Amino acid sequence: MSLKIGSKEFSKEQTIFLAAGAALVVTLILVFIGVLPGGKRGEEKINISVWVLDEDTKIWDPILIRFENSYPDINATLEEIAPGNYENELLNALAAGRGPDVFMFNSKWLIEHGDKIAPAPSNKMTAETFSGFFPQVAEQDFVSEGRIYAMPLFVDTLALLYNRDIFDAKGVVFAPGTWKEFEEAVAKLRTFENGKMGDKAAAIGGTSASVSNAVDLVGLLMLQNGSTIVNESFTRADFGREGEAGLLQYTKFADPQSPLYTWDDSLGLSNEVFANGEVAMAFAYPSDVREIKDTNPFLDFEVSKMPQLDKSNPVNFANYWGLAVRSGSSNLSAAWDFTIFASTDKASAENYIIETGHAPALRFSINNYLNNPDIGVFAGQALTARSWPQADDDQVDTIFNDMIKDVISDGVTVEAAISSARSALTELIRG
Repeated sequence: MSLKIGSKEFSKEQTIFLAAGAALVVTLILVFIGVLPGGKRGEEKINISVWVLDEDTKIWDPILIRFENSYPDINATLEEIAPGNYENELLNALAAGRGPDVFMFNSKWLIEHGDKIAPAPSNKMTAETFSGFFPQVAEQDFVSEGRIYAMPLFVDTLALLYNRDIFDAKGVVFAPGTWKEFEEAVAKLRTFENGKMGDKAAAIGGTSASVSNAVDLVGLLMLQNGSTIVNESFTRADFGREGEAGLLQYTKFADPQSPLYTWDDSLGLSNEVFANGEVAMAFAYPSDVREIKDTNPFLDFEVSKMPQLDKSNPVNFANYWGLAVRSGSSNLSAAWDFTIFASTDKASAENYIIETGHAPALRFSINNYLNNPDIGVFAGQALTARSWPQADDDQVDTIFNDMIKDVISDGVTVEAAISSARSALTELIRG
């Protein structure tokens, strides 16, 4: 038996040799591309672990599929952690050396937990590129000394909610755009007779015991008034007169002696009171809006922009989450590939926003959502959102709530309350 190719004829032995050689070449190709065991692709597969907060990890499925299509040598495995215990579980895991490669990271955490995360390699993400992707507030919260420590998944901001039925009944035509207009609306909406509060105009002025996001509201009013809250070198608290103005502006709505008195801590949690139709205005993030709608789907309310001191120079407040990479991860490069992809890939970011209801972080997505009836207001405010560095957000909450309580419950002057808060915050900063 012989094989003839063209004019050349091969012997039986030569034919067997050629067939074996061809089979070997095909086998090597299949091994190399990973179809058969032992290939290069299988040997180089990198596994990274990712901790997320979301109630349903299926939100991430489309993102994982797109990522692994773009990075076939990296396998990302997600683990969902309950929000209420997330920070403690994360810190315990990191301390034990078994933490995830990538994890969700809050916008207030950089000062407190920055030593636990690895900044992005400069060949993967620069500060200049970051600023082109995201609003200024993300730079304030996630970038330090030109290095990127986390990438935002969304940027939620505080906004004003108002009950349309109550507004119509009281003859208030438009949502207030400034704090002056807000005070005018409060005067029309509230009732107070025989020493008792009747109709409640707005859930503002109390501590976190009754006002959702009370600490963020006070911080926002201080920032709008021009306070930096802490000094530039982050060595001490620096409220200034502007901080006093912000605290006074907040607490006067819970001061029984004020003509704008309309709230106190005995009235219940503001989100619930608003959902029940018992207060005309409240302040909320997108997650609060979803909670209110779930509680009362029939409530007729609208979301409006946050009131400003100066509409020509708006200042808003953001609270949000991003992704960070664990310091000491053995898969640092792959972990940052995932972090950057999940936060900057247009289709992945779009899917995350649609599934979660958060406001987008990417600038080009913000532009696309400005007229969205559900999150348009929140999205637009991200561009003018600001923040301030916090050494420990839980301790800051305590200090600010004590400051509010001093004024509205204990008869302490605003100046004295600010002085006490300044000492406590400076002590916290200095450790």
